[in-house]
Amino acid sequence: MKLIHNTLRLTLAAAALALFASCQSANKKKDFLIITDHQELPPLMEEVPVIEYSGIGIKYECENMYLHNAAVLQDNTASGKFCIRLIEDSSCATMKVKFPEGTYECLVKEKASSKDHSAFYISIDNVSTRVYPKNPPSGQWELTTRVPVYFTLEEPRTLTFTLTPHSDYETGTTGMDLDYMQFVKR
Repeated sequence: MKLIHNTLRLTLAAAALALFASCQSANKKKDFLIITDHQELPPLMEEVPVIEYSGIGIKYECENMYLHNAAVLQDNTASGKFCIRLIEDSSCATMKVKFPEGTYECLVKEKASSKDHSAFYISIDNVSTRVYPKNPPSGQWELTTRVPVYFTLEEPRTLTFTLTPHSDYETGTTGMDLDYMQFVKR
């Protein structure tokens, strides 16, 4: 009887180890992490979304961007009840926007707990600009109005926007939460 009991225990342990290993290998394939209390999750993009600019301005939720190594977090104070966190040096969120000609301002709504976790980069077609909120950050949601990003287009064009912790030339930080990107025609 003791032999059967030990064999059963070994079989269960092996099955649990195999299940854990399969979960670990499946998780390695994911480029994002989702943390929620069972609310309906935002759709996870499998390719870079392309949106069209219209009106006097647009707001696009960061959790709806194409994410790589970024966490999607539930935050009831965020505009869409979710936000993203740049958790690793390789984290990024990407989207494309079709713009008519004109001059535009780009801001991101950010919540940073400290100045050591607040600076990140907005890249427009691979040209990076360092942005951050107030210094020191308030710990609440705030637009990056301290360092707005302006760009002018002479003709209609589609631009790629990428949010990253670092640029090719300078380091930023990880750990801040990002709610949405805002584009306003000036």
